[in-house]
Amino acid sequence: MDAVQKRISRFFLCVILILTAGVVISPAQTIKATRVLMDTSVYQQKASPAVRKIMQKYAPELNRKMNQVVGYTTVSMDSYPPESPLSNMAADALLSIARRHYGIDQVDFAMTNFGGIRSSFPKGDLTLYYIYSAFPFENALVLVTLKGSQVRELFEFFAQTRVEALAGVRLKIDDHKITELLINGQPLQEHRTYRLATIDFLLTGGDRMTSLKNNLGVDYSGITLRDVILEYIGVFTKNGEPVPARKDGRVVINNAD
Repeated sequence: MDAVQKRISRFFLCVILILTAGVVISPAQTIKATRVLMDTSVYQQKASPAVRKIMQKYAPELNRKMNQVVGYTTVSMDSYPPESPLSNMAADALLSIARRHYGIDQVDFAMTNFGGIRSSFPKGDLTLYYIYSAFPFENALVLVTLKGSQVRELFEFFAQTRVEALAGVRLKIDDHKITELLINGQPLQEHRTYRLATIDFLLTGGDRMTSLKNNLGVDYSGITLRDVILEYIGVFTKNGEPVPARKDGRVVINNAD
């Protein structure tokens, strides 16, 4: 991440802190959570004059950076479970860049969370703005070593609850039971070790992902997911190709409920 991108990230954080400053919650108050897409403009209309002044100060530099075209798409790309064009692309990016960073034979599969993808990609030119909107968090790539039995536990969790975005995997679930599980095209072997490329948010239990806390070791790359996405997209842009947008049946779920 370059210096301008770091300033942009800090600016977004400052705006969030300012918007939430002074909010007092009494013990009897009931709070209802609502998911808000990162590209919403609803709160800009409610911003105080002080906040508007800060945003106007940084807007010219921010807009110049955010309007930089980093790639293009041939279709709009959304994110939804169990698999979608945007979530598949994010997981594929993790797998590809992790293999570039650690070595092709050092990474078996990849996983990121649907909750961390906060907006869609439009059809056409893809600017830096859309990358930040879809991937706003500072979550970083980690490589987690797991026993095959621990990998089985992870996918059993998926079968009973919900699945996350995956790459390097073929998974079929019928009535909350795993009926097919392939990693790198091969059946899971519970007595061997696997290396999972994921994000530190999930490693530490985010989105109730407690399965990863028991592992054989972790390597922290320090590379944010957003920079992983930018590096991955950059490969296609350099070759004059669009951002990959596909569903390939990597995850099939047939549950009665």
